Amino acid sequence: MDLATTINIILCILSFLLAAISVIIVVLTLKQNSKMIEQSTRPYISIYGRVTNFQNPSYYLVLKNFGSSGAEIVSLDCSSNLKAYCFDEDHVPFSASAGSYVAPGQSVLSVIDSLKFTSDMEPFVFKISYRSATKTYNDEFFINPNAEICNVQTRASTKDKELKIISYTLQDLVEKHL
Repeated sequence: MDLATTINIILCILSFLLAAISVIIVVLTLKQNSKMIEQSTRPYISIYGRVTNFQNPSYYLVLKNFGSSGAEIVSLDCSSNLKAYCFDEDHVPFSASAGSYVAPGQSVLSVIDSLKFTSDMEPFVFKISYRSATKTYNDEFFINPNAEICNVQTRASTKDKELKIISYTLQDLVEKHL
């Protein structure tokens, strides 16, 4: 074999290797882009506790979709018996959530009776499974109601009860936007 043929063979092998490496890089980039697009467009359903203080402090459990696409709730379970903290035992928070659809930005509120809380109560552990058009997600949330209930919220008030309620409500709205 002469030198020109050897150089041509080496160049062909190098060209093939560079083409193969380029294809591998493109495939890896496409997979990474697909993951990034999925992460940016997926639903993110969360459950958390929130305290409001209009006239008296109230404790809410909030289920909210922080994502940019909707999701169907497949299952939602709580480690604690929420019936023990309800105002009405026939209306247990999130007990009929399976099969419901949560749109982007939508939140579902459920007030529970904070007067039934005890200082030694266990945190609520929620396990939720929800699906988008292409994938099913599973999350777990730990909520300690006493952590928020114990935080004191002071309120300015006026002599008339109606104005006091309006005052409390406006103060609560301002706090939520801080």
